Amino acid sequence: MKRLFALLFGVFAMVSVVFGQYDLSNYKPLKSQGPIPSDITKIAVADKDQRDYNVLLRYLVMDGDILYGTKLNQYLDVIVDNLMKDDLVKRSKVHVYIVKSASVNAYSTSSGMLFVDMGLLAQVSNESELAFVLGHEIAHYTENHVPQFNDYKDSLKERDRVEYYMKYHTRSRTQELAADRVSIERYLRQSPYSLAVLDGIFDVLQYSDLPFDEVPFNKSLVETEFYQFPENHYLKSVTPISNRADMVDTLFTHPNIERRREAARSLVIGIPETGRSVFVQSEELFNEVRDMARFECLRILLNEHRYDHAFYNTYVLQRVNPDNAFLEQAMVEALYGLSKHKNYGQVSDVLESHKDVEGELQQTSYFFSKVSKQESTLLALRAAWKARKHHPENRYYQEVVDDLMKDLVVNNKMKYTDFSDYPMGTNPDTIKVEEEEHSAQQDSTINKYARIRQQSRTAKVIPTSKFKTMNYMLVDIHQDPDFNDMWHRAVRRSEEDAALELIHRKAKPAESKKLVIASPQYLIYTRHKRTPAQALDEKRSTQLRKTLLHSARRLRLSPVSYTAKDIASFNTDQYNQYAKLQQFIYDYLRSDGIEMVYATSKDMDDVFDLTGTSTVCFTAVRRSPDNFVTYRKIQNLFLGVLSPYYILPVAAEFALPRYDTDMYMLIVDLTSGKTLLTSHDGYLSTMSKSYVDAFMYENLYYYVKGDKK
Repeated sequence: MKRLFALLFGVFAMVSVVFGQYDLSNYKPLKSQGPIPSDITKIAVADKDQRDYNVLLRYLVMDGDILYGTKLNQYLDVIVDNLMKDDLVKRSKVHVYIVKSASVNAYSTSSGMLFVDMGLLAQVSNESELAFVLGHEIAHYTENHVPQFNDYKDSLKERDRVEYYMKYHTRSRTQELAADRVSIERYLRQSPYSLAVLDGIFDVLQYSDLPFDEVPFNKSLVETEFYQFPENHYLKSVTPISNRADMVDTLFTHPNIERRREAARSLVIGIPETGRSVFVQSEELFNEVRDMARFECLRILLNEHRYDHAFYNTYVLQRVNPDNAFLEQAMVEALYGLSKHKNYGQVSDVLESHKDVEGELQQTSYFFSKVSKQESTLLALRAAWKARKHHPENRYYQEVVDDLMKDLVVNNKMKYTDFSDYPMGTNPDTIKVEEEEHSAQQDSTINKYARIRQQSRTAKVIPTSKFKTMNYMLVDIHQDPDFNDMWHRAVRRSEEDAALELIHRKAKPAESKKLVIASPQYLIYTRHKRTPAQALDEKRSTQLRKTLLHSARRLRLSPVSYTAKDIASFNTDQYNQYAKLQQFIYDYLRSDGIEMVYATSKDMDDVFDLTGTSTVCFTAVRRSPDNFVTYRKIQNLFLGVLSPYYILPVAAEFALPRYDTDMYMLIVDLTSGKTLLTSHDGYLSTMSKSYVDAFMYENLYYYVKGDKK
């Protein structure tokens, strides 16, 4: 199962807005607005032979990762207007788009498309810094730098590659410095933007991997007056953030940041600041745009399952927005995701090693590496329970609480009596057993068995000498009647689930007549000793898609599959719906097969409007050539020596190429996140297509009919 998710995820990873105050207290993920730009449709259907064809941009469009028409886009457009006011012809060809990425970056194409990562908007300090970055990318376009970035020759002889590599990157570094110069001399010099604050953008670039702010990790984030974690859960001090000024840039396409900083300083000497402003559109508007970008980056981090980064950045933002509902859910999602990977998956997949982190974020990474799976589950349960109390109408919180209680009962074998009703440090000998308010004689309406059940639920748990931190983590909510009822329901459900497990092992017949066929992935793995690699075979992927569509139609399913041409025909509402579908797919694949409650699956009504179904089929095929010499071939060779009848078969086995092929299929429900079918098979043969076709048809048949043929 993990190999399937690794294969699928590895490739997959590859109306006018009014400038009014945005309500961050009711923040919703950003959606593209207005007519879909022709740039987007051109990227989708671009021919590979076109001069400006860019496969990375194709992936951005196919993954739904491009934003247009939002308030953030319009903010950037005004900056470009100010920079290019003296060159309206070229200005008309420059179009700015935002990429749903937490990275701090920007880039341009030879056709005038400027792409700004959401992470850059989230990290800059002012509008003038953004103006410099946009001027830099405009310069790449106007100076025709972009095409030269893609002229690396893979066919060069090995002895020439190092020399060519150095020349290529030297030229790239030269272009970066040239773009800085053009940005200042041609665009910023004639603009109303301040040149005195340019140093700031180099700080942003130099420390682009840092959180939104450096705030000490407060123990109150994870502790209460009722329980505390051992001191070994915390670092005594964090590693100071290193000064990256002297980073060697020999093998980087961009020059050392300090070189760029010094070059920029020399260019602004003598340019007066009179009439210039750090904020041209108003500081309030800039702060609003940056806050929106930061909230959106949290959504991106959560979608990428970078839970430690999401947790810390949420904490940073909550200090300014303590009662924000979006941030409250982001915190729950981060803690819940960490707990699921602690219990069922590889936590290293979602938690960066503290040794690779600097600054206060290091404390976060270290802490979550130290907590046990029980402690992690309880931290998530506390946050989800609190959020559920604040927002009882939120179905996501209810489902997360149910799931976490199930993890405690089933996976961690914990009972209600494992949790103390008295704070950590309480001496059990000082606790007096409380008498019932009404004895059996006083309340004749309750029979003996009802009293036993009531006492088992309400009797307070006294700590023992074996209790650890986790046993005290529910003190303040343990006696809540609502919590008590939910816990006992979770126990009953776990017993019922165990009884029904055999029934659910068998796939149910498909109830939906439609099925979304997510882009099939046919991967070729080469076993060259020096450069083993895995690559997407687009031709075979297309053939695999056709096979799936044909098989689905034969089984009277109505398959839904989106190609680049389909996306090119979308309107903006459809593109937003498609982007939400892709977001769920990314979230699901990133989970690596862990059954969990997906926040992305809670608002799928508009996706259903687009697809007409809530089920998605994932498929992947991984093919690699068999080794020329294997134990089996040597064994058969000896048989050939002993018996002449084996000579021809053995010769054929060495002569004909044989392929090791793994095939996978998953069918998932969008609205619940539940896996409806999972199947894997592998074989070693000179044939390939027939086996793959048979595997795909058989499993779709199994999904439709509920039984193997």
